[in-house]
Order: sequence, then C-alpha cells, then structure tokens
Amino acid sequence: MEIMRKRGKIKKWGNTKGIVLPKAILSNADLKNIENVNITVETQPDGKKRIVIEDVTEDKKELLEDLVGTVSLPKDLDVKTERAERKQKRLVKHELHH
Repeated sequence: MEIMRKRGKIKKWGNTKGIVLPKAILSNADLKNIENVNITVETQPDGKKRIVIEDVTEDKKELLEDLVGTVSLPKDLDVKTERAERKQKRLVKHELHH
C-alpha cells in the first residue's frame, strides 16, 4: 500500500551518485532519525525494479539479544593480541593483492 509519492533526481555527489530524500518521505517511513539502513533492489512480477530502504537498527538489536550467552570465549583470550594479529593478517593480504 502506497503512503506517499514524491519525485526526485539522481545527482552526482563526489565520485558517487545520490538521492536527497525529502523530510516528509523519511518521516512517513519512520526513518527520520535513522543512520543505518539496508538498501535492496527488488524485481516486481511485471519486471520493474524498485529500491527498498529499511531500518536495520532493530535487526541488530534482535540479533545481539539472540546471541547473548551462545558464544563462550576462552578465559585466556587477550583481545589486544587478537586484534593486532588480525590487523597484521589484513595488512599482509593487502600487500599481496597490490
């Protein structure tokens, strides 16, 4: 069910393209104060494509709540060491590809 429709323009924005969304559209979609969204391209039965923008905040909260207590970390885990090792692996991987 369509709630609101507005026309817009796709404009060059730096090295990318962007669409400025009117405040009324964001407000009607309950996205007014949201920073993180999922952007999906869908194909309708008639072959037309549409872009869907959805809030991801609730999804992340639900996922975190579901995961609480399911993962047990080793007692001797040193987070700083783990992060340093992962960073080093990424740097080595990056050097190999460039």
